[in-house]
Amino acid sequence: MLSEEDYAKVAKKALHQYPINWEKLVYLGKSDNVTFQVQTNNNNQKFLIKIHISTISIQSKGYITSELIWLEALVKDTNLVVPVPVRNLQGDLVTEISTDLSENTIMVTIHHWIHGSVLQREPTSNETENLALLMAALHKHSMQWNAPEGFNRPIYNSDHLYSSLNQLKQLVNLELISSEVFVHVEESAHKIANVIQNHKRLPSNWGIIHSDLHESNYVFYEDTPQPIDFSNCGYGFYLFDMAETFLHLSSDNRKVFISSYSKVNQLEENYVELLEAFFIWSIIRTFAFHSLNPNEQQSLAANFPSVIENYFRKYLKGEKFLLNYGAG
Repeated sequence: MLSEEDYAKVAKKALHQYPINWEKLVYLGKSDNVTFQVQTNNNNQKFLIKIHISTISIQSKGYITSELIWLEALVKDTNLVVPVPVRNLQGDLVTEISTDLSENTIMVTIHHWIHGSVLQREPTSNETENLALLMAALHKHSMQWNAPEGFNRPIYNSDHLYSSLNQLKQLVNLELISSEVFVHVEESAHKIANVIQNHKRLPSNWGIIHSDLHESNYVFYEDTPQPIDFSNCGYGFYLFDMAETFLHLSSDNRKVFISSYSKVNQLEENYVELLEAFFIWSIIRTFAFHSLNPNEQQSLAANFPSVIENYFRKYLKGEKFLLNYGAG
């Protein structure tokens, strides 16, 4: 297990391969990646350095490169403010670092810093409108963009759903969730899988999505939301992208989001039905992700009964819940 100091050494070694005159590294944190802010003598020019430590085997150089290729395309084709990747002195988007600190090659990427503040509260109606317009612009680009050959990102399909389900089931094995309660999750997953498999993929409803646009992954600069983390981007239904964001919005703001988004991109006739299915899927995915952290397992288990009651039971009964229930 590498220390913060070890990761700083990796970051400094990587920075030698970039055209950046840096002065200071500020440690930001560790999740799927270890991140530092790179400060220069110009306060308006900062960078984010990301050390990719995910244990997911698909996190290959090509996999990470593909994320940055989409970011470069967004910069080129739109007016959106996104984390612009910095190419190293060899012109590569990903830098491979060999160090005696690790037996594996460590992959490092650098982005231009996005200025703004993370919301520590529910967005206002106006902020929600702008967030919807941001997502609509991302989807509009995806509808028109042809990914290059070899583009490699995750696919948010029924296999992905079942992978999350199997991970979440570990809480049953740990006796933190009862098997009687978990039945509702399994039945919901089977119902959602049928929706996914039977929903025809069209350019208007399926493409590259952010898939993780929640309040920790966008910042507001004045009234404009700006995405800061595309590490989970992949192929999926555009409504799944929306459902992920809805996990963190109140019922009223979900309505505002739909109204604003639909002014740019037309929603499917049965969008509410699809959003509710994908919303439940998003809960399964989110709980599965947090279940990987032993420190969060007890709180997940404590929250599970109310989540089952408020969402899963209603979904299985066919009761509407997404636009007339409180914050998710």
